[in-house]
Amino acid sequence: MPKNLFITPVKKSITTKFIHYALVQFFFLLAMNDTYAQTNQTVKGIVFTYDDSALEYASIALQDADGKTIKGTLTDSLGQFSISGIISGRYRIKVSSMGYIEYTGEFFQISIQNKETILAAIKLQEDAKTLNAVNIVAQKNVIEQGLDKMTINVENSILSEGNTALELLQRAPGVKVDEDGKISLKGRPGVNVMINGKLTYLSPTELGVLLKGTNSSSVSKIEIMSNPSAKYDAAGNAGMINIIMKKNQLKGLNGSVTVNGGSGRNARYGSGFNLNYKNAGLNVFGSYNYAYRGETEYLDFSRRFYLNGVAVGNYDRISNQHTKTREPLNTNNFRLGADLDLDKSNTVGFLVNGNIGKYLHNSNTINNLKDFSGATISDLQTTNYDQQSWKNITYNLNYQHKFNKDGQSLSADLDYASNSFTSNLNLDTYTLPNSLNPSGITTNRKGYVPAKTDVYVAKIDFADKWGEKLKFESGLKSSSVTSDNNLVYQNLEQGNWVYDAASSNYFVYKEQIHAAYVNLNQEFKKINIQLGLRGEYTNTLGNQVTTNTTFKRNYFQLFPNLAISKPIGENNQVQLAFSRRVQRPDYGDLNPFRVFRDPLLYYEGNPNLRPELTQNFVASYVFKQKYTASINYSRTKDVITWITGQIDNINTTFESPQNLKSLTNYGVSFTGQTNYFSWWSATNFVNLFRNKYEGDGAIGNFSNSRMSFSANTQNSFKAGNGYSFELNAYFNSASVYGTSLEKSYHAVSAAFQKSLLNDKASLKLLFNDIFQSSQYKHVTRYQNVDMNSHVNVDGRRLILSFSYRFGNSFAQKERKTGSKDELNRVKGGG
Repeated sequence: MPKNLFITPVKKSITTKFIHYALVQFFFLLAMNDTYAQTNQTVKGIVFTYDDSALEYASIALQDADGKTIKGTLTDSLGQFSISGIISGRYRIKVSSMGYIEYTGEFFQISIQNKETILAAIKLQEDAKTLNAVNIVAQKNVIEQGLDKMTINVENSILSEGNTALELLQRAPGVKVDEDGKISLKGRPGVNVMINGKLTYLSPTELGVLLKGTNSSSVSKIEIMSNPSAKYDAAGNAGMINIIMKKNQLKGLNGSVTVNGGSGRNARYGSGFNLNYKNAGLNVFGSYNYAYRGETEYLDFSRRFYLNGVAVGNYDRISNQHTKTREPLNTNNFRLGADLDLDKSNTVGFLVNGNIGKYLHNSNTINNLKDFSGATISDLQTTNYDQQSWKNITYNLNYQHKFNKDGQSLSADLDYASNSFTSNLNLDTYTLPNSLNPSGITTNRKGYVPAKTDVYVAKIDFADKWGEKLKFESGLKSSSVTSDNNLVYQNLEQGNWVYDAASSNYFVYKEQIHAAYVNLNQEFKKINIQLGLRGEYTNTLGNQVTTNTTFKRNYFQLFPNLAISKPIGENNQVQLAFSRRVQRPDYGDLNPFRVFRDPLLYYEGNPNLRPELTQNFVASYVFKQKYTASINYSRTKDVITWITGQIDNINTTFESPQNLKSLTNYGVSFTGQTNYFSWWSATNFVNLFRNKYEGDGAIGNFSNSRMSFSANTQNSFKAGNGYSFELNAYFNSASVYGTSLEKSYHAVSAAFQKSLLNDKASLKLLFNDIFQSSQYKHVTRYQNVDMNSHVNVDGRRLILSFSYRFGNSFAQKERKTGSKDELNRVKGGG
């Protein structure tokens, strides 16, 4: 029995003291008072980038005649700032933001007669440095850390070439993707994934296939939000990840083409293009990408069976299983859309997203069962040949109206998504001859799974500014999802295929969610408070047609959200956040059908799952917009976790999702963005956390906890003559999941780039997982289960890519609204 299981629960006083100390320190900072005399005089202004886009979260410092900073703040989503409570005197404004040249303004006078001073618009220029007589204009950092989210600028990273969207997430700071595609954030499972600001409404398996089929050349950036505001869906206990696809904002006709090729254990290659045409009132854009990914994986399972039904003492039998899987994947991604400015206040848009592909799971498994003395009981050889295909197409119609009042806007979206998935499975097993069966036994099984999911979504959002300091947001959203999944198994008996009623299942799942939210953001003299409340009514109906069994759930829940931030001087910012979130069971988890890896190992759903609820607390401190330290605590009730079970008398192991009593997660994290030299910049992330799973009821009482650690470093190097280099490394220590222990793993990747043809083209070479060290190993010791597993993924590969950009390079001025995220959704993202 491992040390991490059945340990004495952590004393409540330790956790309480930990949180108490963190909050006391935070509120001590929050209560700090400026020593300067206060009046009602105010300075206001607005900050733009070089292309006239609003610059949010820029650091603003108010300096006196001696150049000493006396007050500070940050710009809002419109690039605006306001500093109040200033005595009469001579001042100037200093503005700084990562990737831009620092701005210091001329001195101006504030007198008691002028209650309000409005400064001229400030425009920051991108930072430019000269290296080896070659002028290099700094682009956005690969990773940017803000107060409310972390942004990974994929298109600026040469390490992204030749990867899939799922592989990009594996290298994101704080994000962990396991061998089954399940995503966790800072140690917490339950992450919801959006594409261009819209939920996918797919099961974890279908989402994993979609992300594997999404080429990195289509992705612009990835946003990681650990504490989303109330205007986002409440789903996602650990937070949300928004994958934003590329969309050109340049005026005229622009585009790019990309081609890549290379190999891991098998060949990988792909190509694609992006086109965009934009004039004064029309923007038409489209893209297409094809990718082929050959992959070979090796899986090893060791399972021990005990006569007394408890995994203690000497085992009676042991099963050693080895599987070699070949998994070629072909994907086609396309986007086509248009935005039309009807006039200066009204914009309509249309967008079609598509992902079509084929996937082959072809595996050979050897399963050898021996008794305690080492004598062979059975020796099985299984071929699993599964042809999968899918087609995901989403249609979006959107509208936006900007009122004459500054900061007031209205946006609406209508979406329809058709997702179809088909699996043709052939499972053939040959039992080698033994004393009981001298001639051996052959069994044949085949399965057909036609699955279809239709999604309808309608939403409307309104934003307004009430006075100078209060921002108001509200909206409504309704979604309807229908999933139809009919699994048919047949067994070959005496030369005829016979329907297998015990394993087949027809399952239809319907879900409706109706939501409303209100969000207020008030800026006071020394503090900014955002308060939100979201209400969601959920109506679900599951129909297991095969057994004529239905189950219904109807419930209404409120999800409050609070964020308090305070700038302290020029370089410091503190924030406290709280939210309540939900993770509903995926329809795939609710579906009780069985999927076999071999005759002695299968997976099945659980129609009795309940939604899990989480309370999140986060305290953060930001220094110079470069260094962020956070303390987080969360507790999840009815946490949904995949649990391993075993049927000893038939030597069979299975996995199914179950509601555990709770998951408690707390920890500290640090993100630092550093320019070591003019040619070397880096983003470093470390996270120390503890997860504690507790179970009761049907699966028994248990406690499984462990302190874990993860780290990530992203380094960018620039040399002269168009050469650049990137190095990424991450490490995940041993951690717990449900009743299992996952051992540590790590990976190191490097990439090189050479700019060509006056920076219009680039040649990139990627070496991913150089030491083939990203290996997944699990240990499970629970009740009668005693299992070790090792998944040897095809992570190491070498990819060469070439890209070429053409067209105009004049940037169109971006339209300003009260919500930049909503604008991205109206325009199709990015």
